[in-house]
Amino acid sequence: MSSMVRKSLLFLALSGASALALTSPVHAEDNTMKVTYQPSAAGRAVSQWEYLVASDKLGFSDYADFLLKNPGFPKEGLLRTRAENTLENEAPSSRELVQYFDRNPPQTNSGRARYALALAAVQRPEAFEIARKAWRDGSMSSSAEAYLMGLYGARFTADDHIARMDALLWHGDKEAAARQIVNVPAANRALFMARLALVQKTAPESAGVMVPAEAMSDPGYVFNKVQYHRSTGNLPAAVTTLATRPKFATPAHDAEDFVAEMLAVAKGAGSSQAVAIASSVDDLFAPGTDISDGSYRLRDKYTDLMWLGGTKALWTLGDGAKAAPLFYRYGMAAKTPLTRSKGLFWAGRAASNAGDRNEATRYWELAAKYADQYYGQLAIASLGRPMPQFSDQVSAVPSSELRSSFNSDPLVAALRAISSSRRSWKTERAFFEAISENADTPEEMALVADLAAELKLEEFAVVAGATAPEHGLFGFERLAHPTVNVPYGTDWTMAHAIMRQESEFDQNRVSHAGARGMMQLMPGTAREQAGKMGMNYMSADLTDDPQYNIRLGDGYFRRLLDYYGGAYPLAIGAYNAGPGRVNQWLRLNGDPRTGAIDYVTWIEKIPANFETRYYIMRVLGNAVAYDNMHPHRAPGGRPRTISDFLR
Repeated sequence: MSSMVRKSLLFLALSGASALALTSPVHAEDNTMKVTYQPSAAGRAVSQWEYLVASDKLGFSDYADFLLKNPGFPKEGLLRTRAENTLENEAPSSRELVQYFDRNPPQTNSGRARYALALAAVQRPEAFEIARKAWRDGSMSSSAEAYLMGLYGARFTADDHIARMDALLWHGDKEAAARQIVNVPAANRALFMARLALVQKTAPESAGVMVPAEAMSDPGYVFNKVQYHRSTGNLPAAVTTLATRPKFATPAHDAEDFVAEMLAVAKGAGSSQAVAIASSVDDLFAPGTDISDGSYRLRDKYTDLMWLGGTKALWTLGDGAKAAPLFYRYGMAAKTPLTRSKGLFWAGRAASNAGDRNEATRYWELAAKYADQYYGQLAIASLGRPMPQFSDQVSAVPSSELRSSFNSDPLVAALRAISSSRRSWKTERAFFEAISENADTPEEMALVADLAAELKLEEFAVVAGATAPEHGLFGFERLAHPTVNVPYGTDWTMAHAIMRQESEFDQNRVSHAGARGMMQLMPGTAREQAGKMGMNYMSADLTDDPQYNIRLGDGYFRRLLDYYGGAYPLAIGAYNAGPGRVNQWLRLNGDPRTGAIDYVTWIEKIPANFETRYYIMRVLGNAVAYDNMHPHRAPGGRPRTISDFLR
């Protein structure tokens, strides 16, 4: 699971010493032993994890000791970054740093530089290669810079100095760049001088710096130039620079930052220019780069840019041919089933609008793989095909060895301790998600599902089933759609569709806004609805009695559905945001009940700062999935399609 099977919890057992005491790299394994987690030990580890996650002002040893003892715990990257950030004000011994970084490779370049210096201090042969990478990757403290230059300056090559100068200018580190310029070969100096002027908020021409003719094919120069224009209030110049630039000669040093800059500029551009900017993103990356494997920030900015370009092309310019590849990029950059199927569906719709039915079919067939998702269902409808049957959960029988490895995983022990002590559901969820993320095979996912059932964490069956497609695992749709008993007369399908989205069937869930229970009712709404139904209002029963909560939630939803004349998208939106907001959007974007706009487009045009857009999509997708998984529960025994809910 890779990681689930690959390691048991290790801690350093050096008599009378901290976990950071030095071990020789050759004999490190001699000084480690497996920890068998008893519930009390696991509970203590979880308590310490909660404390460290909530605290960003602790010392290096606080984070480092925990990370050495508890590899693979949730938010490990956050804790590692915090550990490295403490090194700006702390000076652990070289032996302590080597001990830590040997097991936790640096997350930051400053950390990498400190690791290199520590390796040099203990005379480890790999010190130079780590130092060389730190040098090439740019920013570090001025003292680390001086030490590395003193130790290895004679061994750094011209290419190393060029790479460092490039990185420093990407990071906007003008002081270090000004020091580094003397190390750059004369043949490369003109371009770097022009970039340095831009970073210093000066037009190169005004500073008497010549800009080489080939500068616009350099991604670093264009990045610095666009940032300069934006910082000096000249957005039109930034737009023109990005919309008309030639193809880059090499990939960008920091494609993530460049995509973020492109998005910021495209938001202020005209429609044609925004499409041009979004369409020129490919040469920022090396051929074959899979954006979906990138950081969350890269995926987020990239998909926002592709969506902006695609919608401008399709909705404003009416150019489906230009929109389709942008929507396709959006989908393929996404990790989650909803977002991936969204891009693929809209790529198909754009291609269809452009008259390319073959290309539309190709995109829709890709989206249709996600039949339990709103957009997958729209793709199936667009193809004119019936909903597929959802088979029972895939047959996956874990071996005894795999089951033993799973049960000895510290994350599993920690989750059991969390469950038995009724800790915060957020902590519980963090550990369950970490376990689910490690499941890369059907057998491993089956073990995750078994764990949720064992601990009576029905709500996390939703998490496990939803995670499976992100790992290329299909056939877990039923796992992701659990069922519960509901009061007689309840709209079974809609109650399940709403509960899956609102609370994941957690009867004790209380939102930050105060919504409570399985149907996530606000106390005021619940009190009003109880009165309308002739029921006593019992605030405690909103979480203590799921049947009470479901009856009130079902009654409230039916009231909204009546108010909107049976229009499910509008009633679902009002359940989330209130009728006032929905009525406002009807006035703003048109009323799909009159034919002024279709429901699919109306939902997309709900302002992005409201969660309601995705809420409607998810609840509708849930409703279709539940109807088709349990046809005997559907009205008249006829499972509905997404088209039935969009009338």
